[in-house]
Amino acid sequence: MKGWWLMFIAAWIGCEGPTSTTITEDISINEFHGFSSEASWSYRDDGIMDEAPEDDQLLRARYVGNGILDFRRGTRWADASRAAEVAFFLDDMFSISEWNMGPYEGSGYLPLGQSNPVEGQSIEEGGWFCMTKRKVEVETYYGVFSDVIQFQCDGSTGPEGLWTFAREFGLVAYEGPEYSLSLVAPW
Repeated sequence: MKGWWLMFIAAWIGCEGPTSTTITEDISINEFHGFSSEASWSYRDDGIMDEAPEDDQLLRARYVGNGILDFRRGTRWADASRAAEVAFFLDDMFSISEWNMGPYEGSGYLPLGQSNPVEGQSIEEGGWFCMTKRKVEVETYYGVFSDVIQFQCDGSTGPEGLWTFAREFGLVAYEGPEYSLSLVAPW
């Protein structure tokens, strides 16, 4: 009789149903922004994804310090004239503080997301709204990135659209209503 009770209790405990084991991913934007003294990228901003870009039409970008990405159009960054600039700021939030790219130009405090982004987080600052997305895969002209953070931003105060950062690469794509960037090469 005692053995029967033990089997009944074991079966009852084993049949309680599934328990939640959800673990929130603890990541930092530092793993995704790509800011380092030797960081450089090549982008295209013509929206064409199915043919090779002309070398002199590429946007060459470098991280020049203090959160600033300096974009220049031409065959070499050092010889080219400035075509765009975006300044990011990082404290407890990852924000844009200045921008001059395509039709967008301005300055101010526009948060993209938390410094430790979580899927579904949203930030609102005045007329600016951003939602954090975690994607497993995003394709650019350069290739497919398997670990990215995206910030979907809306508002008339700045460069609204989808900002995509890949782990260990930095900004790999930006898709706005009037302007886009797609990574051609991470150098």
